[in-house]
Amino acid sequence: MNGPTPSLPVSNVRTVVASDLSLLSRTIVYEFSYAGGKSWRYPLQFDEQNHLIPASVDGPGRAWTQLGFQQCSHCPLREMDSPQCPVARNLDHIVEDTKETVSHTKASVRVVTPERTYTKECSTQDGLRSLFGLIMATSGCPHLDWLRPLARFHLPFSDHEETLFRVLALQLVESFLLNRDTSLAQGIAILNERYADVEKLNQEFIRRIRNYCHADADKNALAALDMFAQFFAIVRDDNFEDLRRVIPATAPAG
Repeated sequence: MNGPTPSLPVSNVRTVVASDLSLLSRTIVYEFSYAGGKSWRYPLQFDEQNHLIPASVDGPGRAWTQLGFQQCSHCPLREMDSPQCPVARNLDHIVEDTKETVSHTKASVRVVTPERTYTKECSTQDGLRSLFGLIMATSGCPHLDWLRPLARFHLPFSDHEETLFRVLALQLVESFLLNRDTSLAQGIAILNERYADVEKLNQEFIRRIRNYCHADADKNALAALDMFAQFFAIVRDDNFEDLRRVIPATAPAG
């Protein structure tokens, strides 16, 4: 996986761009390829200072991306400041590309980061979960901004245990760097509050897509969004038995 790799045949290439290219110093590329030659390629360029994806479209975009279209009830944004939902704006082209592909269709997914390359043979749904999670955390949604550090150290295709470990580690690092003396119980309470907002966003964002696409027009997008509800459920399990198994009993006390 280290070194040059052959390029995939690309039938659909979209690049997120910004007006000031000098700010874009980090790129992550997702590539989906299928039997028969169909492929998608999504180069995501990030503002390294804030690790946000600049607006992926110029102009008004499709109707479902407008902030006032089924806006989340707990959204703090205002149309005068943000005419489009930042998450919908950056997912719009992927929703359109994938809406006719069955979720369980097998794909070869390749993720190229500045540090390394990941490849996985998986369902389209699994590949989109990883891609959607990265985009949603870096689009500027106030309820998802706290996930941006995880996106900066993106781990494609992470499973539940990996995600739980990373979320707990993020909470500890945040407390350490901000000089907060936070107990485990307080940390879990903070995560539960954050994930409650994420769960609500997830449910209302699915309603947004359904109201635009009608019925089953976008199974892939809805399946990918389920990741947030799953993450919320595992964080609420404050026994963390799965993680306790991997921490040595001989680990030094503080």
